[in-house]
Amino acid sequence: MTNIPIDRAKCEKCGERVAIIGIVTNLILVVMKLVVGVTSGSKACLADGLHSTSNIITAFAITVSQKLTKKTKNERFPFGFGKIEFIAAGFTSLFIIAAAVMLISASIDHLMQEPTAPPHLSALLSGVISVLANEMLFRYMRCVGTRLKSQTMMANAWANRADAFSSVAVIVGVIGSKLGFHHLDPICAIVVVAIIIKVSVSILIESIKSLMDSSVNHLYGDEITEIVSKIDGVKGVAELKTRHIGQKIWAEVDIFVDSECTIKQGEDIAGRVRVILLQQVRDLERAMVHFKPLEE
Repeated sequence: MTNIPIDRAKCEKCGERVAIIGIVTNLILVVMKLVVGVTSGSKACLADGLHSTSNIITAFAITVSQKLTKKTKNERFPFGFGKIEFIAAGFTSLFIIAAAVMLISASIDHLMQEPTAPPHLSALLSGVISVLANEMLFRYMRCVGTRLKSQTMMANAWANRADAFSSVAVIVGVIGSKLGFHHLDPICAIVVVAIIIKVSVSILIESIKSLMDSSVNHLYGDEITEIVSKIDGVKGVAELKTRHIGQKIWAEVDIFVDSECTIKQGEDIAGRVRVILLQQVRDLERAMVHFKPLEE
């Protein structure tokens, strides 16, 4: 975990507008790529346009999940709505994979046909604009997603990075076709689809792991253990369990106390550990602390 101080309010404000920025930018890119793809004859450019369409859907998923995760917990959902983020990211990934499978089928079919005239250079210009726009979106969304610990924002960030890579494939396909490698454009379209599937499967796996309460000790374990070990009365950390709940984490800590401590003293130490953890670990929303005597 980084110790760089951040302005939480500023990050949350960026989080509120990141989806709108993503939707508007990708909508412009989609229109540009589809028009250029049809007029220039570039299959890779058309595939890239569909990739940008999937980014718009991901951005909508961010908007919906952000609103739902802020709903107040109730009797039916006493633990809140944080996991909606993972569900949204998972379904978005499934949609992208389905669209990618259709694209790869169309690209292979085109590859089997007789070579046609190379795409117009407008497809090359479209690819360059897309690379620049998507790389800027990726850096912005990754910053916000990392700071706010948002799975859906990170999914959208990497989707835009993948879109930048796929646009590079478009550029390669157009240049190759102009140099006489007529099948390079549909081959690059298949490469674009492979990138889409790889990123989408990774996001889907991470979403499933989060829904199954996968540990985030690799992110928070060292920080929590160091804080707990320095608290008076704590003789060591016996066990630490952590999990993601939306943009927050929950932790369960078992600590060692002196074997001569009374139950009341042990409860006081555990209560102090809980308060300090909630104060010092930025993303911690709930902490359960248990104590046990240290065996000599």
